[in-house]
Amino acid sequence: MEKLPWFRLTLGALVIWILFGLVPIALGIFGVFSDEATTRFSHFGGMFGAASAFFSGFALIGILLSTRAQMEALRLQKHELSRMQENQRQALTLQIVMPFMDDIASEEFRQASNILAEYERAGTLGRYRDLRHNPDRTHEEQEEFERLDSARRRFVHVFHKMARLARNDAVDSETVKTVFSPDLVWTLLYVDEPMEEAIRANYSHRTFEYFQSLYDPEEIIGQWPRTPGNPVATRLKDSAFA
Repeated sequence: MEKLPWFRLTLGALVIWILFGLVPIALGIFGVFSDEATTRFSHFGGMFGAASAFFSGFALIGILLSTRAQMEALRLQKHELSRMQENQRQALTLQIVMPFMDDIASEEFRQASNILAEYERAGTLGRYRDLRHNPDRTHEEQEEFERLDSARRRFVHVFHKMARLARNDAVDSETVKTVFSPDLVWTLLYVDEPMEEAIRANYSHRTFEYFQSLYDPEEIIGQWPRTPGNPVATRLKDSAFA
């Protein structure tokens, strides 16, 4: 539906209103009527006060309608901008999430997870500390240490990257949970974190604490039983995860 030109209508009403007011003044200036005639016609002219009020009211209504139309246009513009921002946010989130999904599904990540799971199930995660702090490793021990350390680094690297993005508000927690399920967080806390502590006692807890906060303890602990004999990170010993 074509919109009425409210601005033009309002402007026209104002012009007509001004002209009505100027006519008596012009007639008096040019002497069209004498003073006596002007006095006699003044009572007649008072009858048109309603017309003046009408055009004044019409002008005011026009202004109000114009203001309302502008406010509605601004509201629609704001809504459109919000929709565009949401679409951009979703597109950016997808660009961030998809590489992580591919990374977790990669053969390298799967092999790293299997190596860590192998040591966890055997109850020999403490061997990583022994190998790391043994300066006289044999050739076989060196190969075993490199294999285990490489799996550790490959596994935790993905978590560190996502945690940095989350701290910078590039992704929200719900998005992170779509990528990192409770079983992956279980492996991070019970397998990888003790290995990080074996490297240095003052390791950064930020990544581990962030992923731990995504789920209730029961959701993580309930994934599968821990194998006795494996070390637990000192940070978790006085918590529900011990």
